[in-house]
Amino acid sequence: MYFSINNKLNLKIREFIHSSISTNLLTKKEEEILIKCNKDKQLIFYSNNNYTESKLIFNEDEFKYKKQGEIVLSSKTFLSLLESLKQQPEIEFQKVNNSLIKVSSEKFECNLIPLSKKFLFEDNLVIPDDSKKITLEFEFLNLINNRFKDFYKNLGGGGNLQKNTIYNTINLKKNHNSNEVSVLVTDSYRILFASFKFLDISEEEFQFNLHTEILSCIILLFKDKFESKKLNFYIKDDSLLVNSEGLVFRTKLNSSNYPNLSSLFNQEEQLSFTIDRNLLIAAIDRNLLLAEQNLHITSYKVLEDNLVLEYRDSSKGYTKEEIKIVKHKGENIHFSLNSLYLKQLLKNISDEEIIFNISEVYKPIILFGKNEEVNFKQIILPLKYS
Repeated sequence: MYFSINNKLNLKIREFIHSSISTNLLTKKEEEILIKCNKDKQLIFYSNNNYTESKLIFNEDEFKYKKQGEIVLSSKTFLSLLESLKQQPEIEFQKVNNSLIKVSSEKFECNLIPLSKKFLFEDNLVIPDDSKKITLEFEFLNLINNRFKDFYKNLGGGGNLQKNTIYNTINLKKNHNSNEVSVLVTDSYRILFASFKFLDISEEEFQFNLHTEILSCIILLFKDKFESKKLNFYIKDDSLLVNSEGLVFRTKLNSSNYPNLSSLFNQEEQLSFTIDRNLLIAAIDRNLLLAEQNLHITSYKVLEDNLVLEYRDSSKGYTKEEIKIVKHKGENIHFSLNSLYLKQLLKNISDEEIIFNISEVYKPIILFGKNEEVNFKQIILPLKYS
């Protein structure tokens, strides 16, 4: 095997490997990548961790082909090497003595020992027959990923692929004859909900659950590949495939039955108040100065035009702060929240003013930005604590 690449291909390959490594974390599988120059003068990179499978193909006019062959390398080692050479205009790869791969660029040279364990390279990574085609706008997927990613990074359990759990998954759903796509992600205490309407979406219904890491992976892989600003998803059974010219990605889907959590956002409000986002975040930080690492429960009281935050610790002391409410509708109320969880939701909202809707004490609390209610809403569950 003998070929060379420029720094433009270096970037594309690094992004491909990075996405493979991020999904390898889901299965704890050894991180390997197959590199192959075939007789058709194509350069192929292939990764398979039994949960996701991806293939990146470059044609002869995109790299310098000299000799066919194949090797298997550690993904992390190969990524680190490419990263260190990202400023080099050309990198050369040559298999020598059938046991080493020589990597060279200008005055630099490195000899890598390929992995002896080699997995099967499948050429049939194609769109399955009778699959359901779903077309979604790339900008919509990117917006959802950017809005939700800080939340699901805090979910924990990145390697949790149990089939009976909805945590660490994003649910995408569209009803029949509707032009609205809804998205949900949740943990034990909070729910994030997004809903967008599209003029040219298919009338066919769909619903599927993606692991949170997978959506980020798709965005990274296909950000330069999507045509007409859209991506085609092909779903059959518990498998989803996304493809574009020179790039194919396939993943397993989470087969859990996702509950109808969106109905919780339709509760009738009895109390509503609007508050400055930055003031509330700053007050939460001060309120939690005495909090233990795993105990962030704060008492919240809506009293006329003020929101009162109180935190008590029997061994450390007591904090209390009042914040002016911008707008208040309904009776006074007292509830308790995990303020660390609330803060994460507040930072997920870009608007300066945030609206809280409450139906009853101990019922889910809905919050959203003043200018984005139509598209994004969040729920946090109050705690029975005083």
